[in-house]
Amino acid sequence: MTAASRSPKTIKKRLYDLDRLARVVPLTEATRDDLERLLATNSHLSDETRRGVLASWRVFYDWAQETGRIPHNPTTGMATVRVPYKYPRIAQDDDVLAALRSAPLEVQAMILLARYACLRLTELTELPQSARQNDFIRVVGKGNKERLVALHPKLQRALVRLEEIRPGVYYFPGRFTGAMHPMSVNKIITRHTGWNPHSLRHAGATAAYRSTRDLRSVQAMLGHSSLATTQRYLHIDESGLRAAALGTEMQTTKFSFAA
Repeated sequence: MTAASRSPKTIKKRLYDLDRLARVVPLTEATRDDLERLLATNSHLSDETRRGVLASWRVFYDWAQETGRIPHNPTTGMATVRVPYKYPRIAQDDDVLAALRSAPLEVQAMILLARYACLRLTELTELPQSARQNDFIRVVGKGNKERLVALHPKLQRALVRLEEIRPGVYYFPGRFTGAMHPMSVNKIITRHTGWNPHSLRHAGATAAYRSTRDLRSVQAMLGHSSLATTQRYLHIDESGLRAAALGTEMQTTKFSFAA
């Protein structure tokens, strides 16, 4: 995985999943029945978590079989864990604006990075001050992929002010070293706004698309690999649903229907 330039977080996740499996059954002796039974008995875990675990197993056993370490791949034929689509929760602007009016500068910057730059929690938490280049920031996201995100003027002013009053490596430094822990930032944003950072990311993406109708640019801002993922992020409000319903009206010059 290191040779293939997988990110340290991805490698850590894969090894963690394999370590948990090895505590139950020797890795080279695991059968398909073993793996399916383990997924079934861990049904208390979320579907996304179980799908990620299966992905780790597939990566390992594909490699083990290709390199001749095992004769058969126990993940062959296993069905992918289905993750039902959930309608996204989107942070309400009134709540966010109220939080911005009362929050200290550091918290304002956290909220604005989630809402105006649509950064993921880990991305905004570990954002170094060197990432800003005038009105852009260079963000390293999932899979170690790099992207440029343009800054809303209000966000840019907040970041510049933070740089002036507290120069350093990170915008949100930890108590002793490095950056603040993502869960600490999550709690701070949620406590001030009433919404988690991901809901702010959804809200920002939806607002950006409504304003531009440019799905490709929104995809680039969010750092998604596929347009399908971006489309799932966009919230359709009640007015949009009503407009869609009215748009189904039949067009005819021969007949008319009573109201």
